Amino acid sequence: MQTIQINNSELEQYIALRYGDDKNSLVNDFVTFLKTELYSNDIKKAFDEVKQFKEGKIPLSDATDFLLELKSAH
Repeated sequence: MQTIQINNSELEQYIALRYGDDKNSLVNDFVTFLKTELYSNDIKKAFDEVKQFKEGKIPLSDATDFLLELKSAH
């Protein structure tokens, strides 16, 4: 279990207005945000890998595992 401390009055006000006492929605939205970031990073890595492949620097890896992971998330 992690605790996040926010020391930004603008963000604190937004969270208070948006979520009030509804901590479950806040946590759910935060988890969704984190998952989106993880997928975005994976996609960026894949594009970087394709670029390196086109430059002849590396062979392409198999995308099957990545595609299965994306499908399982939905």
